[in-house]
This record gives sequence, structure tokens and C-alpha cells, in this order.
Amino acid sequence: MSKLARITLARFAVVLFALALTAGCDGFTGDKPMERFGTVEHELDRLLDQPTALGVVALVNDPATDLQFLDQGLALDVRAAERIVGHRQGPDGVDGTEDDDLFENLFELDEIGYVGDAALLALADAAWELDYVPAMVLEGVSFTAGSARAVLLLGNAGTLDEIDDGAALDVRAAQAIVAGRPYLHLGEIAERPHVGPSALLALQAYAQDWTE
Repeated sequence: MSKLARITLARFAVVLFALALTAGCDGFTGDKPMERFGTVEHELDRLLDQPTALGVVALVNDPATDLQFLDQGLALDVRAAERIVGHRQGPDGVDGTEDDDLFENLFELDEIGYVGDAALLALADAAWELDYVPAMVLEGVSFTAGSARAVLLLGNAGTLDEIDDGAALDVRAAQAIVAGRPYLHLGEIAERPHVGPSALLALQAYAQDWTE
């Protein structure tokens, strides 16, 4: 069994694909993994679709996840930290350039030298604590718990101008959101007229700064 398969013993394996927390949710809903190890082995291809695994990939692909954070903040082996950052940045050693080589999945991360079980579990914990783990998918758009709360707050409390101009929504979508208040679940916003994937992405991008 590969070391990636053994990670199913812990947090990756126990992420729950339970009932959707929001009305209209068409994807998974995540719950923070349990501390105790499970005994059921999962197929690796299924592991790649679990929320924690997706969160870990998002974490290591973020330019903010630098060598200092991985080495000192998460106490990873410095050789693993160097290889993770080096893989992401590509040959020029700089984030955000054409030669960047982002991680596509957990298999690719698992192949990095000196990335073992302990490193993957440390990355999993960090992905949860830093809100990289998607909690739900609406209209094909992934939301972390934090971004879902922010959009729900914006939908309930934002002015028409903020939702229309600030988030750059179609005015019909903005008007429909304001007219449908109050909302208990993010799925209710997704079900409003003229609110589709592009509107949800725009709300997600704007809501974080708006709530701050």
C-alpha cells in the first residue's frame, strides 16, 4: 500500500460526504475530519475527490504558502518544503509566471521527495485551519466554509449597489437577491433568478473583501 493510501487511515479518509448543508447544493459537503483513525481502505481515485484532499492541493498551490511557512510554520522537513515550492514555481523559481507547475492532485504531491504521511497530515490540518477546504459546491462553484458565510452575509445585508456594482452582477440578479431576503442557506441565493455560476463566482470574489 502506498503512503497516500495509508493517509485514508486519518483525516483524508474520514471526510464526510453527508447530506448537503444547503438547499440546492449539488456537490459534497465537508465536515472536519475525526481524530481517530478509520480502518476502511478507500480507492485512491476516490480520495482525490474528497474535500480535504482538494483543500491540501489548493494550499500548496497558493503563492502565500512559502518556504518559511512550510518549514517553520508546519515543521515540514525543509527538503520537502523546498521541493513543494520549487515544483509549484517551476524552473524560474518565481510564482505567477508562465513556467509555474501547479499541483493537479494529491498523487502529484505525494510523489514529491520527503513528503511523507506526517507532512500530508500537517498540510491537511493547515488546509482546514486556513479555510482552504471546500465545504460545498453550488452550480459547479466550490465554497469553503468561510466564503459561504461571507456570501450569505452579503446576500442578506449588502445594499443593491454593493451587490450590483461592487460584485459586478447583472442588475437583474442583484435585484432578485435583494428581493428574496432573508436567506438561511447559500443554496437559496443560488436559486434566485439570473443567479448562475458566474454570479456566484462574482459574489464569492467580492464578499470576502466586503465582510472585512
